[in-house]
Amino acid sequence: MSETERIFFATYEDFEAHLLKLGLFHMDLAHSRIDAVLEEAELKRPDYPAVQVVGTNGKGSTSSFLSAFGQATGLTVGLYTSPHFVTPRERILINGQMLDEEEWCDVANDVMECGGETLTYFELLTVMAVFFFSDYEVDLAIFEAGLGGTHDATSAIERDLVVFTPIGLDHVDVLGHSIEDIARDKAGAMRKGLTAITHVQEQSAMSVLKEEAKNIGAILLKAEGTVTLPQTSRIGLTGQHQKDNALLALGAFRQLVDMYGWTPADIMDWDDVKEIGIADAWIAGRFQHIAATDSLPNLYLDGAHNVPAFDVLTATLKETGTEPAAIIFGCMENKDIETLAPKVQSLTKGAILLPQFVQMNRAEPAARLAEQFDDRTQVCESLQDALTRSKEIAGDKPVLLCGSLYLLAEFFALYPEFLQR
Repeated sequence: MSETERIFFATYEDFEAHLLKLGLFHMDLAHSRIDAVLEEAELKRPDYPAVQVVGTNGKGSTSSFLSAFGQATGLTVGLYTSPHFVTPRERILINGQMLDEEEWCDVANDVMECGGETLTYFELLTVMAVFFFSDYEVDLAIFEAGLGGTHDATSAIERDLVVFTPIGLDHVDVLGHSIEDIARDKAGAMRKGLTAITHVQEQSAMSVLKEEAKNIGAILLKAEGTVTLPQTSRIGLTGQHQKDNALLALGAFRQLVDMYGWTPADIMDWDDVKEIGIADAWIAGRFQHIAATDSLPNLYLDGAHNVPAFDVLTATLKETGTEPAAIIFGCMENKDIETLAPKVQSLTKGAILLPQFVQMNRAEPAARLAEQFDDRTQVCESLQDALTRSKEIAGDKPVLLCGSLYLLAEFFALYPEFLQR
C-alpha cells in the first residue's frame, strides 16, 4: 500500500480513540494548522455559503433557528455545533440528521490525508465539518464557534456572514476578565468587508463590536428593524430570550437571502418560511421538558452555566410559571461558584442536589461545591442518585437540572432516548 493510500482509521472506534488521545480540552491558539489542511483540500474558501455564529450565550439556539429557516426554504443545510452530549456525531448534521459512522471514518481519513495529523480535537472536527458539507453539496453551512472569536478554529474558514449572539462573562481565564475584553476577542472573528449582524448586547459589548468593526473595515448591522417575527403561537424553543435568538437568526437569514437570491420552495412564501422555521427549531437541553416516568421526575433540563444564562433561566421559569421543587446542579471547576451559588439557590425553595460527576474529571467535586450552598443541600454519589432522590422529594412537581452541558451529557448518556425530539 502506497503512502497516498494509507488508512488512518479502519473503524469509527479507531477514530474516537484518536479523538480521546488528542484531549477534549487541549487548546493551541493558532490558525496555521487548520489553514494548511484547508488549503491542501482547496476548501479555505468553502464551495458553499458559510455563516459563523459567535457569542457567549444563545449560539446553539440561534444556529438551530438559522438552520430551520434554511430548511423551511428548501435548502440543504449543514450545521456544526458543540459540545456533544453522547457522541461526536451530534456535532455535524445535515438537515438536522447525524451521519453514519462509516461516513465519519471516510471523511476523517480524507482530512488526515491532507495533513490532519497536526490538528487539535476541535480543529479536526471543524475541518471534518467543512469536508462533510462539501461532500453533501449543502446550500448553506452554519459553524458555531467554540471559544472566543479571534483564535477559534471556525474563524479560519472564509465566511459570508458573522452572527454575534449576546456576549457575557464566561471563560474568563482564557478570554479576559471584563465584558470589554471578551467582546474584543469575539470581535476578532470579523474581517475587512465582511458583514456581521447582532441583536441584544450589553452596551459595553456593543461599543466594542462597533469600534472593532470600524477599525477592521467590517460591516456591522443590527437585526432589530430589518426583520420582524410573525405573531406565531408556536415556537420550538421556550423563553423570551429565544424570541431574541429567533429574530437574530432571521435577520442573518435575510442577509443571506439578499446575497444569494434564494426563494422558498414549492408554493410557500416567506411568511410560511418564518412560521415553520420558528416552530421547527429545537436543540436538546434548552429548557427541555421531560414528563415524569417510573424512574424520572417531572424534569426540566437547561444548559445554563454562567451568570447571563442563569439570568435568562430565571426569567424563563417566571415566564412559564415553573417553580422547581428541587434543583440538580453541577459545574466545571473553572466557574465562579461564589457568584453562581446564590443564583441557583434563588430558583427554588426546595432541595439542592449536587451529584458527583462520573465522566468528567474537570468538574468541581460535589463535596467542595456544597461548601458554597446552604443547609438545603445534599451531596449525591451520582446523577442517577440525584434523579432518584429528586423524584422522592418533588413528587409530581418539577425538578430542574442545570449548571453544565457536561452534566446534561451525563443525563443523556443514561437516557439517550431524550437526545432527539
